[in-house]
Amino acid sequence: MPRTKEAFEAMRESTRGQIETAALSLFARKGLAVTVDEIARAAGLSKGLLYNHYPSKEALIAELVWQATDTSSRNFKEITHNNGSVSVKIQQISSMMCQMFSDQPIGIDYFMFMVQVGMSSFQVPETARHTDDMPNPIESLAHIIEQGQTEGSVVSGDTLQLSIVYWAAFQGLCCYAITGMPLTLDPKMLSRVLLKESYL
Repeated sequence: MPRTKEAFEAMRESTRGQIETAALSLFARKGLAVTVDEIARAAGLSKGLLYNHYPSKEALIAELVWQATDTSSRNFKEITHNNGSVSVKIQQISSMMCQMFSDQPIGIDYFMFMVQVGMSSFQVPETARHTDDMPNPIESLAHIIEQGQTEGSVVSGDTLQLSIVYWAAFQGLCCYAITGMPLTLDPKMLSRVLLKESYL
């Protein structure tokens, strides 16, 4: 019996999901030098089938960069545009990030994948670059930190450097978790990088 258009599309999306999940895990752990052969093996698919969905490794990387940028931007905008205090916003960001260690491990893969992209010479396509609609997390957090210093809830210091230190601390935790070590983290521990003790 021939497949319906809907069944074909569902199968196509499932295969793309297999490819993306396998590639994301490999890129996060081994860098962008991972080969198409390695990705196909990890996905349990033939190299030819992979190329039916992505014409090149670069096209696959670009798709994953877009996914990571779009997701992080939407999550950040949702938190930063609410009417709460800066201390609450920072605690919400820390909770969102620390949740990855317990029940959203794919978020760690996305985060470490973007670290690998940043350390590579990969040219991020225009459609996946940070814009006003898709803000850079470092710059976005620096802006929140500036507001928090005015509010009195955030420690003093250069706002951009404080943002970098916060994300570097999270990156270090991701490096620990990605080795397979169990990690459950109280979000307050991460928020301590930025918030004064009385606001935790």
